[in-house]
Amino acid sequence: MPNRRRNETSSTGDESNPSERPFNLSAASREQGPGGIAHETGELHRLLVESVQDYAIFALDPQGYILSWNPGAERFKGYTGDEIIGKHFSIFYPQERIATGFPEFELREAARAGRFEDEGWRIRKDGTRFWASVVITALRDSTGTLVGYAKVTRDLTERRAAEEALRLSEERFRLLVQGVRDYAIFMLDPTGHVATWNEGAQRIKQYTADEIIGKHFSIFYPPEPIAEKFPQYELKEAERTGHFEDEGWRIRKDGSRFWANVVITALRDSDGHLIGFSKVTRDLTERKAAEERAIEDARRVAAEEAARVAADASRGRVEQLQQLTALLATAHTIAEITKIVFTEGFRTFGIDAGALAALDASREFVQLIGDAGYEHLPGRYRRINRGEQMPINTVLETGQALVFGSRAERDARYPAISEVLAPYESTVVIPLGSRGRLIGALAMHRREAGAPSEDTLAFMQSFAQQCGQALERAQLYEAEQSARRDAEEARARADEANRAKSEFLAAMSHELRTPLNAIGGYAELIDLGVRGPVTPDQHEDLRRIQRSQQHLLGIINDLLNFSRIDAGQIDYDFADVTLDEIFDAVVQMIAPQAAAKSIQFESRACGPGVVVFADRAKTEQILLNLLSNAVKFTASGGRMTLRCARVGERDVTIEVADSGSGIAPDQLERIFEPFVQVGRSLTSTREGAGLGLAISRELARAMGGEISVTSTLGVGSTFTLKLPRSISGAKAPSPAGGA
Repeated sequence: MPNRRRNETSSTGDESNPSERPFNLSAASREQGPGGIAHETGELHRLLVESVQDYAIFALDPQGYILSWNPGAERFKGYTGDEIIGKHFSIFYPQERIATGFPEFELREAARAGRFEDEGWRIRKDGTRFWASVVITALRDSTGTLVGYAKVTRDLTERRAAEEALRLSEERFRLLVQGVRDYAIFMLDPTGHVATWNEGAQRIKQYTADEIIGKHFSIFYPPEPIAEKFPQYELKEAERTGHFEDEGWRIRKDGSRFWANVVITALRDSDGHLIGFSKVTRDLTERKAAEERAIEDARRVAAEEAARVAADASRGRVEQLQQLTALLATAHTIAEITKIVFTEGFRTFGIDAGALAALDASREFVQLIGDAGYEHLPGRYRRINRGEQMPINTVLETGQALVFGSRAERDARYPAISEVLAPYESTVVIPLGSRGRLIGALAMHRREAGAPSEDTLAFMQSFAQQCGQALERAQLYEAEQSARRDAEEARARADEANRAKSEFLAAMSHELRTPLNAIGGYAELIDLGVRGPVTPDQHEDLRRIQRSQQHLLGIINDLLNFSRIDAGQIDYDFADVTLDEIFDAVVQMIAPQAAAKSIQFESRACGPGVVVFADRAKTEQILLNLLSNAVKFTASGGRMTLRCARVGERDVTIEVADSGSGIAPDQLERIFEPFVQVGRSLTSTREGAGLGLAISRELARAMGGEISVTSTLGVGSTFTLKLPRSISGAKAPSPAGGA
């Protein structure tokens, strides 16, 4: 406001606006004289006010002119006493407040009520604004006459800024919480009932605020934790420690489960009383899977550098092993096999000397069938008694490889051969086996000390396995050739040759299984990520490769199984078998085949209590054969059923029905003959060796059961498998049908 000069006398200006009247110096002087307000309070004012720095404390006359000024007022309003005393107190107000007459309104209210309090913007000498708390108190003499006002002002700019910042922070936090979609953030009352609900909670848990507020938060937990009172435990722990964190399964509104990270924090008032809990939940289902993948990736990366050289060598050795396997597959005689072992095999593994040995027919002696690299090998080592303390005998007794990284270690255990093996510092002896039976051993020596690495030993053992199979195949082949030449000599020799032929067929089946197993093994290695990351589509492609490998392996198994059945070499592992488990297993394998041809496939189980006494694997084999035939002979869009038809006291009847073209009556028994294929339409050639049904019937009869078929041309066929029920104390049935 404009400065006004102090006048000796009162102005005759507008009485309704005291701020427009000049300061009455005479009145002020009287107030400072004896009996005046300034005089009476002067000493007290000086003592109480002048030391105050945080408050502006000063007196006003009845019209609002400043009579006194303390250091606090000077500190945060900027005026000295000489500059401000005599000025109207409206000088501290913004123009918009002066324009509305607010300073005069304050004085009137203070005069009327005795006191007026306000907060608002005020102006310093330099024109800057500050937020002030103002208290104006009316002062009256003993007669009640208004003699002036006491005005106390405090600078609250910092507090207001803090409060505004807090308000904005709380508002931002509220908006943040409400807008968060990846976290469920809500409040619970002290008893665990939901009090607030944000958008993330609605998205993750599917409840709207109206549906969930007021409900107990245990509604989000599976039955098991609820039964264990885990939600209540969480609240107790949060109340006790102030904080509780957990990960586990939670339930959405639709009943689906998700893996959640949960943080519960106890909330207390200023007195420490519990007022509720905050609960933050995040759906970690995808992150958990990603973390597991990341951990696996990290492990792989950490191992890659250390295994880089070994991996390169292993890759080369895998290729070499494939080449060696292919070479062994072409070998028909023992001489051919020993040549491959001592040239290609030994060169691959860096072997300086070694021997290939096989058990003789009596299995009491080990016959050296080939050797290479020895400087001097006495004749007595070419036929070794099984009782001698020799590495080869130890390997044949234990079925485990022997590895010596130093000559001292080897000679200490086998001193009898120390002289012969003196030039060689390390030795590996690996058993040779085929079809689960040990048939010989392969000894390998190097001039350098040191045991082979685990990878190298594994490759050696794989090579030895191929050698064993090739050796048995060669032995069987030579036996068959010999049997053919001597077939005319005697019936017994002819029978032996026939048995050798069956064994040769079995050996050939084994040989075919080897590359198929390699296909499955490499597909599995790739699927495990050994060659690098595998996408979901690639996982599916690998599974298709494995299924195809298993299908082809099944055909080979048919040949192998039939040769074993024909030779009487099938063993049965009888036990109590739950049919529902078998149904589940075969349905998982057949359902994709049926779906690929758009065949409607239905399975009706027997019930959990139906148990048969049979060989589980062979029962599955029978049902897979029947179901595979149903898929093969049912046209696209047809239907097929696996059902438990009857559960009797002594047996259980299982039916495999289809809507195929059917089988002619005169062919119903022929389809069970080996190497006979009868297409149900009798016009088309079908895949396979024609052994599936023959093998299935023989297996069923060997387990005390039976397979039969009924069929109608143009309608379909039903194959019936009957198996004995489990009876306490039952014994394995005598094999039927020559099995």
